[in-house]
Amino acid sequence: MALSSVSEVMREALATKRRPEQSRPTTGKIGIVRRHPSWALATAVLNRVIPGATGFSPDQIPGLSVDRWQSFPIDDRDPDEVTTAFLDYCRPRVTGLLITVTDGSFSTGAGPFFLADGHLDEFAAAYPDMIGEPLVASDTIVVSPVTGRVIVVQHDGWIDMLQGIEQPRVVP
Repeated sequence: MALSSVSEVMREALATKRRPEQSRPTTGKIGIVRRHPSWALATAVLNRVIPGATGFSPDQIPGLSVDRWQSFPIDDRDPDEVTTAFLDYCRPRVTGLLITVTDGSFSTGAGPFFLADGHLDEFAAAYPDMIGEPLVASDTIVVSPVTGRVIVVQHDGWIDMLQGIEQPRVVP
């Protein structure tokens, strides 16, 4: 069966409970998007960018503190407006390969998303159909190894960007 969209690949993988490494990458209107088989790799890259980071929860990323957070309301706000504000915040700050982790990465088993910066807008537009919730519905983290930046949205309505160590090569 030929799958023509990212959504179809993800739905099929989730429905058949195939292991993520068995999920086929797809090329569609948003380019190639892969569901990565290894949280370990994503976490290793995050740890190289922000030494001491142990996972994709704000409390597992050192350097985030109350005095650094900026207001970024999520609740009682139109999801499209939240997504637009998030993309506007991210675009000038991140480039290259991006590792994007959302609440849906955990709740659906999709794992971290690896995508090129040029496909961030298209990914955000397709995400609700793929996962069934807005891109920024809770904690959302974008790692840009090339710039050494990590953008974190915290579920209570806060955003921050950490400047870590640039990683021109992202494979640990």
